[in-house]
Parts: sequence; structure tokens; C-alpha cells
Amino acid sequence: MGLPPFRPSRSKLLALLGDVLSVHTGADDNAKLRLRLIHKNISWQALIEFAQQQGALWPLIWALQQRSLLLPVPSPNNANHPTLQLVSAYRHHLARRERQRDQLLAIIGALNRSKIEPLLLKGARHLAFQPGDWAEARDMRDIDLLVHPEQAELAAETLANLGYSADDLGAPLDQHLPEMWRAGSPSVVEIHTQALAFSARKILPTDEVWRRAIRLSNEEADFLVMPEEWHLLHGILSHQISDRGHVRQVLAVKPLWEFTMFGRSVADRAWLTIANHMAARGHADVLGSWIVQAEQLYGAPRPPGVPISPAARVHAATTLANAVRLGWLRQASIIGDQFRFAFAKETLAVRYKIDPQDVSLATKARHLNFLRRYYRGRIVSRLFGSRSLP
Repeated sequence: MGLPPFRPSRSKLLALLGDVLSVHTGADDNAKLRLRLIHKNISWQALIEFAQQQGALWPLIWALQQRSLLLPVPSPNNANHPTLQLVSAYRHHLARRERQRDQLLAIIGALNRSKIEPLLLKGARHLAFQPGDWAEARDMRDIDLLVHPEQAELAAETLANLGYSADDLGAPLDQHLPEMWRAGSPSVVEIHTQALAFSARKILPTDEVWRRAIRLSNEEADFLVMPEEWHLLHGILSHQISDRGHVRQVLAVKPLWEFTMFGRSVADRAWLTIANHMAARGHADVLGSWIVQAEQLYGAPRPPGVPISPAARVHAATTLANAVRLGWLRQASIIGDQFRFAFAKETLAVRYKIDPQDVSLATKARHLNFLRRYYRGRIVSRLFGSRSLP
């Protein structure tokens, strides 16, 4: 009986993935990395599976193609060769991205005809423009559009006229309407009335997002976006505060890569603007830790002038260490935090629009029943995933 295939440790896989996605892409860097990738102790299958687990498969393929690091194909007829499989999979990804873009532009066009100019959140910003850079590797499940609260009902009616519908489960959502979907469309749509979940709005209120918004147009639609540095900050807050990644010290491989790549277009003075904003609100270490994590994993240069505290460095080191440390105690800690936050008085008060003092056992039972209906058998995968309970 033969030996089982070699599988590198999580720490080696994380280091290799980080190096492939690194900002250091010079000829010497590529040559050294190419030698590592053909070494007998490297398992391409393990690397691909690990990247997929981290939501970073498309960035991995994009980087391998950009840096000419894919394995040569000895025979074009070998359909099982990993290079051909990866190229084919990425082609399907790009086709889906194009369908998502068509979907987004059609929605914005319809909203414009209803006198609504939405603000594009998260990946929708990148989707609105023609692909061609790193953003084409950005995968997205849903399309997030921010509208003014008084426009939300009209926006939902506009989408309904396009054939979208929503599952009305009485969801206690505090930042967007129930998801809307249409058969045959690649993404669900979330109409937001708040830019962030309530915990992150303390740092970046929705009113401030609207004040800073700038109007843009493409060939088909008019919409708004945040300036680059504020879009960058919104992404940090979404993952590190709303999803509690900072508190849980969970390494967000894909969002951190997006932060790294998008951050290259942010001017030094703009970095200082958001650094001062975070410091004024007592969350400088959230930004500082992500800067250090991006430096350690992807070689991202530190923005000049942005102070990094010792506490932020320790947090980043612990987060990176946690990423390669498996164990039921670690997972149990994350699951425990999910439940504590989901059923905390402040959380339930916001979701059910009541005073914290009025949160009772009946309120918690109501929320538990909602979760049971909402996930319909997916509660286990949700708990053991990286996202928080709603």
C-alpha cells in the first residue's frame, strides 16, 4: 500500500498562500516562488483546498496567472491537469462576475428611473466598473445598496417590478431590508438603510457616510460611492467590528487581501485621515492590527505616519497565530462569543426596536425561533463558519 499524499501544515499553507498573494511581485520574487511551488513537499491540491476554505480561491488563481506561476501543461489534452482546471474555473468566475455586473447596472438603472441614486457598498463599488485589475478576483454573494430610509419602500417596489421577491420571515434586521432575489440572477440584493451594523455605526454613522459620498456615473447609471479611504475604512469596520473579527482575533484572509490591494490606491494623507478618525473614537488598534496583519501576510507597506501601538502589534501576532491553531477550545470560544453577542440585551434591543430593559426571556425565545426558521437546517454550518449570527 502506497504512502498517503503529502499535506503541508496549516502554517505552511498560510505562508505559501500569503506569498502568492503578496504585493512583492518582482522577477526575483516570482523566480523564488516558482521554485517553491514545484518542490516535492508542496501539494497543489492542499493549497487550492486551503485557499477555497479561506474564500480566497479566485485571488489565488488571479495571482498565479498574473505572476506566471501556474504549472506548465505538458499536454493540452490532459483535462485533469490542475492548471487547466484552475483556468477553466476562473473563466466561469469571470462569466459570473459579468452577469453580476449586468444585474447591478440594471438595478441601478431602474432605481434611477424611480429617482433614487443608491450608494454602492462593499463589492458593488468594484462591480460597477469594467474589470481588469485585482478586483475582478473579488467574489461576492450579494449586492449591497444603501438608500435613504424614506426611499427604502420605493426601492423594494422597484426591484419587485423587475421580478425580485423577498422571504418575509419577520427578520429582526437593523441595517437592511430582507434579501431580495430573482430566479436566474446570480446574486441576492440587500437594500440597506444603514451603512453598517449598529455596533460599527458608533464609529462610522450612516449620516457621515452620506455626507462624504461622491456621485459617479458609468455608461448606464448614476450612483454614489464613498471616497477611497472611507470605502477602505467601511470594509475594515464591516469585518472587524460588525462581524467581530477583532474581538475574536480571527484572521480574515480574503478581506485582508482586498484591504491590501485597495489600500495601494489610498494616498498617504488619506490614510492619516482615517487613522485620526479611528483614534478619535478609541479604535486605533483595529486599524493598526489590520495594517500589521497585511504587512506580515502579504508584505503590504505600512502607511507612513500612521502610528501602530504595541497593543495592535500584539493583537496582530495573536490573530496570525490563531489562524494556524486548530482545536475545539478555539472554536468553542468563537461559538460562545457568537451566542453571547447575538442574545445580548443591546443586540436584541436594536434588532427588535425595544428598550434594553424590556429584553426578556420571551425576546430571546423569539430570536431563537427566528434563527431556527431562517437557517432551516444550516445552523451548524453557520456556527462553525466565520460570520456572526444575525
